[in-house]
This record gives sequence, structure tokens and C-alpha cells, in this order.
Amino acid sequence: MADDRARLRIRVAPGPVGLELTGEFQLFVAGRTLTVPHSVERVLAFLALTDHAVSRAKLAGSLWLNASDQRAANNLRTALWRLRRAGAQLVSTGPDRVVLSSAVRVDVAELSALSRRLIHRPDAADLEDLPVLVECGELLPDWDDGWVVADRERFRLLRLEALEHAASALIERRHLGRALIAALAAVHTEPLRESARRLVVQVHLCEGNAAEALRSYGDFRTLLRSELGIEPSRLMQQMVQPLTVGRK
Repeated sequence: MADDRARLRIRVAPGPVGLELTGEFQLFVAGRTLTVPHSVERVLAFLALTDHAVSRAKLAGSLWLNASDQRAANNLRTALWRLRRAGAQLVSTGPDRVVLSSAVRVDVAELSALSRRLIHRPDAADLEDLPVLVECGELLPDWDDGWVVADRERFRLLRLEALEHAASALIERRHLGRALIAALAAVHTEPLRESARRLVVQVHLCEGNAAEALRSYGDFRTLLRSELGIEPSRLMQQMVQPLTVGRK
């Protein structure tokens, strides 16, 4: 896992300043991890996810919802002061606007861009970068701020769709092992997602592994019955029906 995270930093944030928001918050400056107070982490994360200049009032009000306007503004000034003391040019500030420096590479932005390419037109280079999408974690999973929760769900769904499109593309190219890894990553993220389960079954069928295909189908059918009281779709049933002909 350490090698995978190192590869993620090299491919996604190769510049002098990198910000990782998938998994735990990490800030890299000149190849080293920089530890900052949580108030500073929240400022950086908000600006990174917003991806445009924000007024000081909106930034302060969004980060300190329960504080008075004056207290929120003071908290923001303190966080920005601490940020300047960190010694890296991470944000640009104006009289009323704050924006993340364009020099800061953000992993979730790069991963989202990769996901969109995989969905719309996966090419060989993007499929080679698929492992970083497979291995990445949730967006700031331990943070419960409303603005994080919304972006976390958007990224989760975008990643799921990208993993499925990548798996389909790899099946077409007969890279079945890599397709299975992508499909299983989607299943791990959302076990009740049938489209991902169908891809797993499809890979097993393409490999001629009838027993694995039936086992995967059976596991999903049991889960659906237990969690939702429903059966797999007719489409999925038809995938394994030829394997069950003649069976009692």
C-alpha cells in the first residue's frame, strides 16, 4: 500500500506542492509531509474542493457555521496567518477573495479528471493509470462537514462509474485480470451495485470460470435478498442461466 500511495503522489501531484484529500488529509511541500493545524487543513480542503476564488465572508461562514460573523472572520484570519507561517505559497489572498494557488496539485481533482476520461473515452494511457483510482480512498472519510459530505458522494459516484467503464473497456481488450480488479474495486465500494456485480460475472464467464461466475451471482443474490428482499435483475439472471440448465 505504501508503494501505491507513493505512485499516486508521483502521478497525481508531481509538483512542488501536493494536497491529498482521498484518505486522510496530507500536504506535501518539496517532497516532504507538512503538518498544519486542522483549521488550516479545513481552509485548504474547502478551497481545493471549491476550485475557484471565494469571498472571505463565504469561506469563514462555511467553515465556522456556529460562530458569529466576527468570530468566524477572526478564525479565518488566524488560519491564514498560520498558513503563511508554513512557508509555502499555498493560497492567494486579495482584499475580499481567497483562492488556492495554481501551483498546488490536488489528488481529487486529478482523479476526477481521470475518471471523466475513463467514462467518456478511455485510452491506453488512462487505463495504465487505473491503479491509482482503484487504490484511492474516500474523500476525507473522517470529516463530517456538510460541504465535504456532498463532495464525497459526488466523487464516490464518479469513481464508481469510471471503474465500471474501465472494466468494460478492459474486457473488450481482453485484459481480463485488470478488468476483474477494477470491477471488484467497484463492488467493494458499493456491494449492492448490480452493474458492478454483472461485470465481475462477465469477467468470470469470459475466462471460462463457470463456478466463479455462479458463486459471484449466488453471493450477490443472497445479499440482495438479505438487505432488500429482492432478486437480481432479469438481465443478470440471463447471464448465468445457461450455466444452470439441467441442474436440479
